[in-house]
Amino acid sequence: MTTGVEGETDGGEAQGSVQKPELPPELMEIFKSLAENNKIIFKSQQIDDPELPILEKQQIARESFEKNRENFLIRFGGYLNVRQLTSFEDLGIREPIKPDENVEEMCLLLEDFRRKLSTRSVSIKNRRYQAMQQLLEKGEYFSEHEMMLRAPDLYQELVGQYLTEAEKKARDSYDVKNTSFSGILMNSLEKQQRDELLEGSKQEEIEEELPEATAPTPSAVDFEVPAACQKQWGGFDDEPIACSTSKNSTAVNASRIAKISTPEYYNPGERALLRNEFLSMMKERFLSGEDKDFDYTAVDDNAQLDDLKQIEQDEEDAYFEDSDDEEELDERADEKEDASSEDELDIYMRHLSKHHSLQN
Repeated sequence: MTTGVEGETDGGEAQGSVQKPELPPELMEIFKSLAENNKIIFKSQQIDDPELPILEKQQIARESFEKNRENFLIRFGGYLNVRQLTSFEDLGIREPIKPDENVEEMCLLLEDFRRKLSTRSVSIKNRRYQAMQQLLEKGEYFSEHEMMLRAPDLYQELVGQYLTEAEKKARDSYDVKNTSFSGILMNSLEKQQRDELLEGSKQEEIEEELPEATAPTPSAVDFEVPAACQKQWGGFDDEPIACSTSKNSTAVNASRIAKISTPEYYNPGERALLRNEFLSMMKERFLSGEDKDFDYTAVDDNAQLDDLKQIEQDEEDAYFEDSDDEEELDERADEKEDASSEDELDIYMRHLSKHHSLQN
C-alpha cells in the first residue's frame, strides 16, 4: 500500500530510479567544462537539430566516464587543461579497475596530453609574437588611436595627460576622403565618447590639485617651487628649467600654475619613457590574450605563423638538454660507484692492517 505520494513506498524509498554515487567536485567540474566546450561533438545530430542543453552534454560526459575511464580519456582528454589532467590522475584512476581498463595505458595517455599541452603553449606564444610583429609593421592595431580606444584609462595616465593641444589635434585628425557618411558619424561619436572619458579623468586631477594651488602657505610663496617646474627625473644636468625658481618671486596664483603646468614644460625624456611603457604594457596584454575583442583563434591555430627556424632551434636545445641530463646522471652514478668501491677498499685495508701476521 502506498502512502499517497506517487513513486514512494511505505518505507519512503523511490521506485524506478537508482541514485548515482556522488563524485568528487573536481570530476564534476571536468564534466561541466567539457559540456561548455563548443568544439566537442557529444552526439550525432542533423543540421536542423537544436543544440543539446549543457546539462545533457554534462550527463553524456559523466556516463562515458562511468562506463569506461580509458575510453573517456581517449575521447575527451585532448580538451582538458593541466589542472584537470592532474585531477583525473588523482581521482579518476583508482580502484575498482574494470577488466577492460588499462591503468598503464591511461597513465601514458595523461603524459602524452601533458606533453602536447606544453608544446601547444610554446607554439601559441610564438604565433602570437609573430602576429604582433606583423600588426606592428603593417596594421593599425598598435597605433596610438587604436590603443587609446582599447585602454583609455591607462592611456590617459601614461600618455594623454602629457600631450600638448597640437599633439592632441594631430592624434585626433581623421581623413574623411573617400569615407562614407556612416564612417564619419561613427568616428565623431567615438571621439565624443573618448573626450568625455578623458575629460572626466582630467577634471578629477584638477579638483584634487586646485585647493593646494589656490591657498599657498607663506613659506611656499618664498621658497616653494611648483612641481611642474622642478627638474624631473630622466633629464640632463644642463637641461634648462622652464620657470623661475627665484626666492623673490611673488605669490603663485592658480592661473599661473595652470599656465606653467601645460604639457610644453614636461620633460621630453620622461614623456618618451612613459609612452614606451604604455606600448610595452599593450604588447603584453596582447600576448597574454587580454584583448577581449581580438580573435585569438585566428592566430593560435594558424600554423603559417610558425617560425620554423625557432621551432628547429627549440627542438635542438631540448635534445641537447636531455643529453646533458643523461650524461649528468651517468656521471653521478659513476661517482657513486667509485665512492662505494673506495669505501670497501678502505675497509678491507683497515682490517688487513690489523691481521696478526703484520703485528710486531
